[in-house]
Amino acid sequence: MPATEDMAGYANREYSDGVYREYVEARELKYLTFHRRAKGIETQTEGRRLVDIGCSCGYFIDVALEHGFDAAGVEFSSVAIAAASGQARPRIIHGDVNNLQAMSKASFDVVTAFDVLEHTLDPIQFLLDLKVLLKSGGLLVVTTPDTGHFLRPLMGKRWPMLQPLQHTCLFSANSLRLALEAAGYANVEIMPARKVLTADYLIGQIKAYNPLISRVYNLVSKVLPKRLLNLPVAVNISEVMAFARRKNEA
Repeated sequence: MPATEDMAGYANREYSDGVYREYVEARELKYLTFHRRAKGIETQTEGRRLVDIGCSCGYFIDVALEHGFDAAGVEFSSVAIAAASGQARPRIIHGDVNNLQAMSKASFDVVTAFDVLEHTLDPIQFLLDLKVLLKSGGLLVVTTPDTGHFLRPLMGKRWPMLQPLQHTCLFSANSLRLALEAAGYANVEIMPARKVLTADYLIGQIKAYNPLISRVYNLVSKVLPKRLLNLPVAVNISEVMAFARRKNEA
């Protein structure tokens, strides 16, 4: 396993100069994705206290605040936090998601962890730590790459979710369910995770892993309308989402 410091250093470099920088610059696309997710969460809970673990630039915090949540976050990349909005930045704790003991126990109605589980060194312990943050009956929402998606065997070693310095563990929908149940969660629901992307943004994210696809796209894009290449569409790019609850306690 990579050392946590190495993972943080890698993330900071990528937020400054690599593929994570494109995440920072795609603020409006991220907002569209997170509005969809916030609406889904609103149907599952009446509670308003929410914390986003691995919150990156705080984009989901911005959206959650718009939806009436009292939202906070945790992020280990100082560069990502620096890119957060003025309203989100003060709500973000700079820290390692593998060590959440400093946060208030049983104080949140909702805990979200989008694209984080695959970065943890001990995923079951991570899920246990998240459960401690939730109130009795509180809602956990996670997304993570799906090894059962058809793109994994189709793309083979060029599947972009294979990132040795960052993705330390990968799940199928079934193994994610088993992990959540092993950590003591109840009412587990699994579904495809969708993100709002444009064709240009998606190719930019995978070009380092699939240069052939990138070259083909560059040729095709020359004859397609630019508005089509920049049309936001909600797609599943081989990720899965889970809703689960901390069991009600007397």
